[in-house]
Amino acid sequence: NMTAYKFKGLENIDTSEVTTSEVEASYLAVQSKIREIENAYGQKTAAVKRPVFRRVIAWAAAAAALIMIPVGIHLYDSRKDAGMTAGLERSTVNGEITEVVLPDGSKATLNAGSVLKYPESFGRKRIVELEGEALFEVTSSKSHPFTVRTQDISVTAHGTTFNVNAYPDGHSASTTLCSGAVSVERTSGRQKAELKPGDTYTLGRSSGAVVVTQTSPEDLTAWKNGHLCIISQPVAEAFRMVARKFDVSIHLTTDAYDKAVLTAKFINGESLEEVLTAVCHLVPGMVYTIEGKDIYIR
Repeated sequence: NMTAYKFKGLENIDTSEVTTSEVEASYLAVQSKIREIENAYGQKTAAVKRPVFRRVIAWAAAAAALIMIPVGIHLYDSRKDAGMTAGLERSTVNGEITEVVLPDGSKATLNAGSVLKYPESFGRKRIVELEGEALFEVTSSKSHPFTVRTQDISVTAHGTTFNVNAYPDGHSASTTLCSGAVSVERTSGRQKAELKPGDTYTLGRSSGAVVVTQTSPEDLTAWKNGHLCIISQPVAEAFRMVARKFDVSIHLTTDAYDKAVLTAKFINGESLEEVLTAVCHLVPGMVYTIEGKDIYIR
């Protein structure tokens, strides 16, 4: 009597999450049942065996579909949990600043030469990926942490305002807390730090050293309003900031300024030439020439 092999109680299926090992075990059980039935009817004529086998395959397919229902739910939830739904991307070119409104209403202002990747909708965790610099204004949610991932560091908050600077060509990766609270850790998961408003967390890429200092968030986020604030930056990094803002290429033709550190604020709409002239006055002996969009520092 073939009814002995039918699946019963299908209306009470448990759709809770199942593990991969449980799925594999269920699949092997279905295969074993098919072989058992084939062996039991192996001596019958092909005319009898063929429809029986087809019914078994149909039941096996139904069982496999039922098994995969909770698995599909689990995978979907996991992807949403990690912010892995269909991805979106916004980017800026040098000389451009733009604002992005994220799916939860949070805002990200992208500095020049930056890329932000984020999902169409957030799950239990709100995760975005950044290459470059952005100022985040995060909507508050204690149960839905907001994380910015970069190549070097991850910054997590529940509702706050913070700046992340992680350009691939920079000498460091950093985050500055403007308000609220954030936790920062290296992508490798070590050296986690809790920041207070005004704290700047800096990871040196070459040394691997982490430093937390008190800074001025207003200066470090002045770029959002089109200003240029160079705060204790090596000359090479300072000129990278200038190049991104004015969409030019700056070439250092000497290593004479490798140890020089610059601090300068340009908040009155200064032109490229005004900025270069001021920097050259700050660094004795430095001169520049402009050839189209190429700047040469000697």
